[in-house]
Amino acid sequence: MCGIIGIVSKNKKNLTPVLIGALSRLEYRGYDSAGIAISHDKLVLHKCVGAPSENLHETDIRVDGKEILSYSGIGHNRWATHGKPSLQNAHPHVDTRNRIAVVHNGVILNYEILKTDLIKKGVIFKSDTDTEVVPHLISSFLDAGMSMEDSFVKSVKMLEGAFGIVAVDNTDPTKLYVAKEGSPMVIGMTEDTYYAASSIHGFAVYTSTFSSLRDGEIAVLSSSPILDIRLISIHDNTDRDIKFEELKDYKLEESEKGDFETFMLKEIFEQPSTVQATMAGRLNTDQGTAVLGGLFDYEEILRRTENILIIGCGTAYNAGEVGAYLIEDISSLSVRTEIASEGRYKNIHTNTEDTSVFAVSQSGETSDTIEYLKELNRKGFNTFGIVNVVGSAIAEITGKGVYTKAGHEIGVASTKAFTAQLLVIYLVALYMARLKGMSLNMGMKFINNFEQVPKLMSECLEESESIRMLADKYSSFNKIQFLGRGIHVPIAKEAALKFKELTYIETGAYPLGELKHGPIAIIDEESLSIVILPDDEFFEQGVNSIEQIKSKGGRVILLTNTGKKDHHICKKVEEVIYIPDIENPLFYPFLEIIPLQLFAYHFANKLGKNIDKPRNLAKSVTVQ
Repeated sequence: MCGIIGIVSKNKKNLTPVLIGALSRLEYRGYDSAGIAISHDKLVLHKCVGAPSENLHETDIRVDGKEILSYSGIGHNRWATHGKPSLQNAHPHVDTRNRIAVVHNGVILNYEILKTDLIKKGVIFKSDTDTEVVPHLISSFLDAGMSMEDSFVKSVKMLEGAFGIVAVDNTDPTKLYVAKEGSPMVIGMTEDTYYAASSIHGFAVYTSTFSSLRDGEIAVLSSSPILDIRLISIHDNTDRDIKFEELKDYKLEESEKGDFETFMLKEIFEQPSTVQATMAGRLNTDQGTAVLGGLFDYEEILRRTENILIIGCGTAYNAGEVGAYLIEDISSLSVRTEIASEGRYKNIHTNTEDTSVFAVSQSGETSDTIEYLKELNRKGFNTFGIVNVVGSAIAEITGKGVYTKAGHEIGVASTKAFTAQLLVIYLVALYMARLKGMSLNMGMKFINNFEQVPKLMSECLEESESIRMLADKYSSFNKIQFLGRGIHVPIAKEAALKFKELTYIETGAYPLGELKHGPIAIIDEESLSIVILPDDEFFEQGVNSIEQIKSKGGRVILLTNTGKKDHHICKKVEEVIYIPDIENPLFYPFLEIIPLQLFAYHFANKLGKNIDKPRNLAKSVTVQ
């Protein structure tokens, strides 16, 4: 949540367009307010309510009508946690003398105690945020005669919670002060400039050279007399040398819509290629297994694994639930899934010796998942990550796992990251099944289905216009539920989540067998049921459930495969969405989710919702 950018350069520059451009690229992390601070003769602050791409304008940020040239500046997109979106609550926040400016991601848990102490000393607060204590703390230590660096370090050590912080001191604009504890912070470097950001996408258009800070680290970035960076440990005072690496596979076009009207629609249509990219080089047809470099050194651990725990939140959790059905179906393993925000508070009775944990997260920075993962590590479990972002917190905490290759996803409601997660989980499932007894012949057949998926997903996308017409037709309905059985239940949950995120309509998702145990009470002529029912072992049971819905007057959209076109149930329902046939029905989730994403997208578009930036949501949930 929230987007941070900080810049310090050897030469004075007009940093305004650079800061605003970075914040625009980081809007997917939060966008209810924004602001920048530029170190000039005095700090120049400019804030807005709403997205910076729409509400921060370069022409408004001038001094005496002239561009501001400066060595340093900071900027922030806010996703509100303390105080409503407003100009007074927007970052950056400053001290009383307008000397120190600070931007901050995360939550400071002890801010009320710190704030009370500062108020007793005469400090007047102007916002409702937890962040504002930071510049006032720094200022109080400056008043006591400490240096800026020592004041920043001492202030950060007093904070409890999770945070990423960037501060600038207007009396020395050639330095930036950066701190990380549980919230992502990365440093980018060119020959004359340092960048600090909450995501590499804040500066990747300028440099591919970057390094990630670790939890408990402070970085002092200096531009004079030469570019210099120094790390300080918050916890043990043991410094390390920072190592930069080159960002691979970044594509500038991922930050642009191209010919699509929204990023989300673009990302829906990118799914065949991202699934193909995630699968590339990871299938060994001759051996009938998956080739996963991140698991190679841990084969013996996985070979003795009898239980798997998959953890995640939101969309990542839904992908994990699909994986749980799959792994139990094709192997002898027992699989349990846990919503990370709940699991960390439960007692765990599973044997650590024969249990492997897979943490699923698009960003690799999901706070609830990270905290649960740390707890599992403390208990001695073998933990693995399934993440999209190289060098992210979960990748570092686990030190092992598999990267998805979804590329940069900007639409807040996840689409291509979900199917890339599914693909990786299917690869892990195949790998584990082959370790645990699946025959070579079955493995080879499984791979044959893998190879069909990208092409069949593309065929599903060809129905976008017909699904748009369907969404338009039912756009007046506000009682909607998604239903399925078996491996299709978590797809129903994911479809309902997408629909809810985009339309703001309360939506249910249930196993079809549960319909008569409560949800059928809402069925009438004004309700719409989307039933996921391809041809598998549950088909005839599902047909019976549809008959129950129809007997109560409910409207039904049936999602099934083309091989069932002649079945009588297709004539009894109001609408049918057909997906292509595939030999192994366990692969239908890849095809089912495409039309359901499109249905949610077009439904919300018809209602005039902000597709890429649904209200109250941010891409990376880095607070608990």
